[in-house]
Amino acid sequence: MKKEDAQDQLERAGNKIHGLYASAWNTALNPTQYGWGSSIFSLASIPVLSAASIGHMVTSAVTNQINPDTFEKITTLGASPPGDEKKDPGTDEKKP
Repeated sequence: MKKEDAQDQLERAGNKIHGLYASAWNTALNPTQYGWGSSIFSLASIPVLSAASIGHMVTSAVTNQINPDTFEKITTLGASPPGDEKKDPGTDEKKP
């Protein structure tokens, strides 16, 4: 994965978290408009969304600090090199 792609995905995720967070507070603070059940559910979701926001902030900061070449090496770690096809144990046949 390229660093720019990861940063774009992180930005979209951050915008989604922010939108959900704002919606949760709006619903929680207006129980007569949205109903008490939705309001209580929104109150319960605020700490979860706060944790997600902090996680997003840390992940974005780390991603921004990593060199693009190093980032690609890390994200492809453990992947088999191109052309390296695995064989079935005990046979010379290649797996599909």
